[in-house]
Amino acid sequence: MSRKKYINAYETVYEYDDKGREKRSIEYRGDYFEVSLDEQGLRRYKCMHIIVFSVIFAIQVALGFMNNPGSRVLYVTIPYIAVFFPLLYWIIAAIRMPVRKRLFRLDVVGTTFNRVKLVTLLAAIFLGVAVIGIIVFMLFFSEVDKRDDLSFLLGEGIAFGLALITHIRSKKVLILKHKTEQEA
Repeated sequence: MSRKKYINAYETVYEYDDKGREKRSIEYRGDYFEVSLDEQGLRRYKCMHIIVFSVIFAIQVALGFMNNPGSRVLYVTIPYIAVFFPLLYWIIAAIRMPVRKRLFRLDVVGTTFNRVKLVTLLAAIFLGVAVIGIIVFMLFFSEVDKRDDLSFLLGEGIAFGLALITHIRSKKVLILKHKTEQEA
């Protein structure tokens, strides 16, 4: 419970023993959530995110070793570098993602399922901006051999497509608030 965002979902409970010593414990009092996937679906979902992250990360690292004129332009370089921040949070959320079907607490849903949806969107946006930047460079400013820039464009385009498809598939996973006996 290191996030202040979820502090209202927890309550500190004080217990006293027979000698009068105080013992503090934290109990979860927030809502519980259900995910629309079964256990096999959760495993596939987690595996899909780890594999797609690995492919996009490998593409980004490989493109970093290319020596093409387009990658030395600021409006291509900044989104290329910026995509590594969502990728970092993507792998953290994907690794922490549960694979067992159960009721999930608010902090688990927020730091895994909701975070994956957000960072895949951010990665797709940054990759898309890099693709647009390299296209603009190739159309208007490139006067040399465009073969290396086409390779860079192809790699960024593949990474953009993977991130976008993953984001669309992530949006299809529904997270529903579990109704308790008091609400029914």
